[in-house]
Amino acid sequence: MSKPEVIADKIEEVIGQMFAASKSLDPKPSEYSIFYNPKKHASWFIVIFFADSNLLKKGITNGVCYQVYTYLQDEFNSADEISTIDRTIYFEPENRPFEKDDIDNLFERLIARYQAQMKVAGKEDIKECGSCGHDFNKHELACNLSEDDGTPIEGWIMCPEENCTCFQTWSADYRAE
Repeated sequence: MSKPEVIADKIEEVIGQMFAASKSLDPKPSEYSIFYNPKKHASWFIVIFFADSNLLKKGITNGVCYQVYTYLQDEFNSADEISTIDRTIYFEPENRPFEKDDIDNLFERLIARYQAQMKVAGKEDIKECGSCGHDFNKHELACNLSEDDGTPIEGWIMCPEENCTCFQTWSADYRAE
C-alpha cells in the first residue's frame, strides 16, 4: 500500500471509532469525507457532516462538534501513521457530495476557507472571520467548565449569525514566564 492509502485507512479507522463513541451525542454526526490531493493542497481535509444546518448549529452551540473535534485530534495525534500529517477538520451540514463536480467544489471551498483562516491566524486585531467572513469581534468563545478545572485553557469559537455554522477552536497558555 502507498503512504497516502495507509494514511487514509488510518484516518477512516479513527473516524469509525469516533462514530462508535459518539452514539450518545445529540445531535450525532451523520457522515464524513476525506479530501486529499497533494497537487491542490498539502493538507488532508477531514469533513464531518451533520444531517442539516440546524443540527450542525445545535452541535456547535452545545459542544458536540468540539467533543468530536478533540476526540479526532487526540486519536490522530496518538496514531503513528497520521500524527505528523497536515490535517484540518471541518464540519458541514447536509449529506456528503457524491457527484464529481460537487466533490471538487467542496474541496475548493475547503481550501479557500483554510487559506482565509491562515491569513488571519495569529493576528492581533482580526476584523473579519477567516472562516465565515462575519465580524470576528461578535464571535463567541465557549468551553466546557467544571469546578475542578479552574481557568479554562481551550474551547471553541462560534459565530452568532443565525444561519452561520462557523466553528473554530481556541486555546490559551496562562503560565507565568
